[in-house]
Amino acid sequence: MASKKLQLLMLGCLVSPAILQAQSLKKEYIRWHNSEGDKLSATVNVWNDHGKVTDDDNFFISRVKPKTRFRNQNTQVRTELTAENDKRLVAWIPFNNPETNALPDGVFDSEVFSLWSYVSHWGDWTAPLGRIPAALMDVAHKNGVAVSSAGTVPFGGLNDDWNRELRNIGLLDGNKLANFLYYFGQDGLGYNSEWREYGSITERLRNKHIEVNKLLKDKNPIFENMWYGLTGDNGRLSYTNTLDNTFAKTFGDNENKAFSLFLNYEWNHPQRLATSVDNAKKMGRDPLYLYAGVNMQGGEPRTSSWSLLKNYNVSIGLWGAHSKNMFWESRNEKGSSEETMQRSYMLRTERYFTGGTRNPANTPEVTNAMKYNVDNKEWHGMSTWMTAKSTLSWDLTNEPFISYFNLGNGKFFNWKGERKNNNPWYNIGVQDYLPTWRWWFSSELLGRSVPESGLDAEFTWDDAYVGGSCVRVFGSNANEYLHLFKTEYNLKEGDVITFRYKHLSGSGDVKLVLTAKGSEKQAINESAFELIKNGQEIDDERWIEKSFIVGSELAGKDLALIALHFENTNNINMYLGECSIVRGTATTPQKPNFLSAKLLSFNKAGVDGKLIFEMINKKSGNEPCYNSDVNVSLFKLWAQQEGAKEPTLMGITTSWAGMFYSIPLDLTTSSTKVRLGVSAVSLDMKHDSEIEWSVYMTTPAYTYNDAVHCSKNIIKPGEEFKVGYVDPRHSEADWVLKNDKGQTVASSTGTKEFTTSALKEVGNYDLVVTGDVHNEAGEKERKERTFKAFVQITGNETGALPQIQSLTANGSDSRIDVQANQAVTMAYTGRPANGKLSRGVNLKEKGFVFKASEVGLSSNKQAWTMSFWIKFNSIPTGGVQFLDMRDQYTKWPQNNWGCFWSSYYPADKTLNFTIRENRNGGTPEQKQNWSVEFEPGVWSHVTITMEKASNGVKEHLYINGKPATPKSYDYLGKGPGLVKDYINTTAWWDNNHFMLGFGRHQIAAIDGVIDDVKFFDKQLNDTEVEANMLSNDKNAANLKAFWNFEDNADAEHKFASVVAGTNVKSYRSGVEAGAGEGQGALVPVEPIYEAGSPFISGTAFSVETKASWKTRKGSFTEITGNDLQGSAKVTYPTGGDYTVTLTLENSYGKDQRTFQVIHIDATTGINETSTEEVKAYTVNDDILVDCAQAGAYTFEVYSIDGMQVLRNNVNVATGNTVRLHLANSGVYILKVKKEGKTLRTVKLIRK
Repeated sequence: MASKKLQLLMLGCLVSPAILQAQSLKKEYIRWHNSEGDKLSATVNVWNDHGKVTDDDNFFISRVKPKTRFRNQNTQVRTELTAENDKRLVAWIPFNNPETNALPDGVFDSEVFSLWSYVSHWGDWTAPLGRIPAALMDVAHKNGVAVSSAGTVPFGGLNDDWNRELRNIGLLDGNKLANFLYYFGQDGLGYNSEWREYGSITERLRNKHIEVNKLLKDKNPIFENMWYGLTGDNGRLSYTNTLDNTFAKTFGDNENKAFSLFLNYEWNHPQRLATSVDNAKKMGRDPLYLYAGVNMQGGEPRTSSWSLLKNYNVSIGLWGAHSKNMFWESRNEKGSSEETMQRSYMLRTERYFTGGTRNPANTPEVTNAMKYNVDNKEWHGMSTWMTAKSTLSWDLTNEPFISYFNLGNGKFFNWKGERKNNNPWYNIGVQDYLPTWRWWFSSELLGRSVPESGLDAEFTWDDAYVGGSCVRVFGSNANEYLHLFKTEYNLKEGDVITFRYKHLSGSGDVKLVLTAKGSEKQAINESAFELIKNGQEIDDERWIEKSFIVGSELAGKDLALIALHFENTNNINMYLGECSIVRGTATTPQKPNFLSAKLLSFNKAGVDGKLIFEMINKKSGNEPCYNSDVNVSLFKLWAQQEGAKEPTLMGITTSWAGMFYSIPLDLTTSSTKVRLGVSAVSLDMKHDSEIEWSVYMTTPAYTYNDAVHCSKNIIKPGEEFKVGYVDPRHSEADWVLKNDKGQTVASSTGTKEFTTSALKEVGNYDLVVTGDVHNEAGEKERKERTFKAFVQITGNETGALPQIQSLTANGSDSRIDVQANQAVTMAYTGRPANGKLSRGVNLKEKGFVFKASEVGLSSNKQAWTMSFWIKFNSIPTGGVQFLDMRDQYTKWPQNNWGCFWSSYYPADKTLNFTIRENRNGGTPEQKQNWSVEFEPGVWSHVTITMEKASNGVKEHLYINGKPATPKSYDYLGKGPGLVKDYINTTAWWDNNHFMLGFGRHQIAAIDGVIDDVKFFDKQLNDTEVEANMLSNDKNAANLKAFWNFEDNADAEHKFASVVAGTNVKSYRSGVEAGAGEGQGALVPVEPIYEAGSPFISGTAFSVETKASWKTRKGSFTEITGNDLQGSAKVTYPTGGDYTVTLTLENSYGKDQRTFQVIHIDATTGINETSTEEVKAYTVNDDILVDCAQAGAYTFEVYSIDGMQVLRNNVNVATGNTVRLHLANSGVYILKVKKEGKTLRTVKLIRK
């Protein structure tokens, strides 16, 4: 039986998507070029003439010097890989979204690539030649990775634009070009060289790059130009797919290097690879600078690729596609919420680079497949061919090693464990050094034996010490290592090694493991680096710092490995927040020098702004100045509203420029002026410069938000709710709620919002708003707008959103005082919220399919009707596939569009339906656009009918039983309204399937719930459509199939039709990729049952309210409860003030309330005491003392009669825990001294 997964069912009132959109980077915020359309040659000339390209240059200048990678065979997963056969990898692919690339943004769901240790060169395909966002270069340079831009020249003969530009590049002064690239931090230029020309353009271009390579050889060791292997030395197209005489000059010999060669996709023949390797060696070049091209979009080469490549010392080149890379483009395969897409992207990249196991120590066998999806579990991974590279080897005197495991994006921003703002953000440039191998778990240190079921690790965006993410480690195992960092730091006495974590739950022993070069498999004094002791107290709200001072055992050694050793773990769940090695005290940097500031936009979310600054330095001319040159790790970005007591830390950056998104403002104060500021942070992250502030600036003209919202998601008959504008500054309007008969049931005049309880009947209610509507220019016009089915009232029998009506502790609703280990009875009351209703299936972007022939279709010109209830969970900003009929296993592109297809576009509220005339490409299509508005959380009934006439067919659309409004058509002419002509279609495949919400290339699948899917072998008329909407008749005329999901799917995850005498089956479907592009077999996947439409009869889904309790350090027992009442007992072992949070949750949503405060007296029981410096508590037979500060401590334990029973003198490092053993039960006094001064005396009971 499939598990029931409860998800939020949003009914009540719809909310406009505009409410949920974060502030984001707009085109006009950052200027890429001096003049629109400038290419490389013009950009170089402008920079040489004026010393800048635009005033926004600091967004494009890297401030991180490329780090040097090192080799240590003893810390490789595959020790057989050497400098001769350790493949390189170029990712010649786009980064993030084409409109924003890697520039700082206010959008959490942005690309944070993190597997840099397996990449040698990133060719940013959507960065125009000669212009790359600094943030991308900064993170790549930290990891020793080169970054280049791309000249994306179209295939074939050179057009005038590129003919002129390539000529101009060849005529550029070589020194000027080299200086430009070096100053901005660019590591090469890449050319999509698939052109043909006859004027020596290619030759001059090649010679220019040979010249530049020589000029930059010593300045930038990772500098590398890329050339696609279609245009040969002579400027003509060549398809040899080999390094031969055709590309000899392009590749160049050791003294005249021009480009690295990206071989075209048919390199997959032994002779071609052997010839390429031999020729590279003859030319004195390393054959690893030949890249075997992989077309990720097209799945090329199609055969004999990976298994052949392993035998030749040729590297790997990834391409695909033109605007978004393939990891990023379809990351919505598991759902469209921002965090789900981030997790999917992370899994896609982890599996692609470290194998289907996400562990390079046990990758699957080599396959010739070309997959990059989330469940790519059989994939061998790039780690099969290459080692994980590291740069962690510099002199710690010059720069410490610090990682906060921050990816460079977040739903909030934390600094040193404190929440600074709740805005979504993105800046890939501040990404930390991340675990080198990702995730190398094994039963032995540097071992390859991996437990079948053991620990796991992932990045999480639920918490962060710095930034918006951290690493989570979780699971159970008796003995397992997690290898974190490959290093080669020479340690000195007094260096401080710090590890910071948060222990959420579970138990186990966790130690930090350090090994030295030459003895990589031998942990150095592991017992001295204890992080967590089995059975110790859990504090899931505090980041625990453990610092260790390097002594004689480590001093003078080269640190080779940082790892964690887990023993006896039982469901351990912990976050990793910091790993650092710091030598001495870093210099506090000078204050930045202000250049310019500007406020860019202002709306209800806040203010956007831009700040540009510089650091005073001694660099001259075209010499780049790096942050390390001015003692800076990064910069803090500040904002302050005039009159506010404290500024807000908005984020961090490595660039000498900062973007601010959604600066929060108090709109009730007299001034909305804002100033922007920046401070420089020292290399050890411990000291800040003064803040350099702009003047207070007047905010731009306010941009009004015309969206409306409702105060409740679930509304019952007669229940009070509120409707109004989301924007508190909006002007007043007139409001009317109408029932399905068009009658007014509630209204308000001249208000920004109104409250009503007048809706007594179950059903949908339209909202009519008459008020100001603003265009993009800020101009307003009074208009009447109607929001269909804005309010949905559902019956009491279907359940309700939980409400906590009271919450008490020992019968009190305010503070109580109790003793440690004394049970406290928590109790609550609530309103009726349980119920029963119809059951639906959550598609979660898997699609719902059934075979067309099984419902009686044998051609695409028969009459039929299909109807269903649907509720979108979320709607992406682009198109959403709606209903198609196609054969997924036919050839491309027919398997992408089929006989007919439809898509919903939320931006212009249009459902587009297309019927194809025949199966061939380029044939006429009948396109009909319908005016439709779907909103997340709102149930709608959809009916599609196919009308058959003597000369063809055309479709009709109904929403909630009423004909939808035809918007426009395109067939035998264009026009408004409904298409007049029928299309005499012959498009048909015998394996056709109806596909609801399945998805299509660059069109999202539906993330939503469906219910009561029906198919008729006739065209229903208007009256029949309306009657069918609420009908549960299984014997209706012409009904060929009916799936109401009241019964479970069978063992193959298929649903039987409930129509008597039919055997047609449907299922929630995934796709198993086939050999050709777009091909795939439809595969049934387990259905996810959820609450169905509340407007139809059904009882299969139970709405059950569950209570959950949460508190710090306490233990709950005797938990009972439902929607109406419940209780639990909680006990605390240690003294302190505690809060208890109750959550009541069902499939409609949840309600929370927190009880303040339970005070635990610390004078009896198993005690805890703490000061700023020490914290003492008992665990079983031991006293544990956490010491916040390093120093010489004395610990004295006395019996109750004053006899000393224990005394220990211990030199303690910052954050360490000292364990004192108590042999006998009784009452004891602990006295803690530091350097002779008594810090704390506490009474403890050992039971």
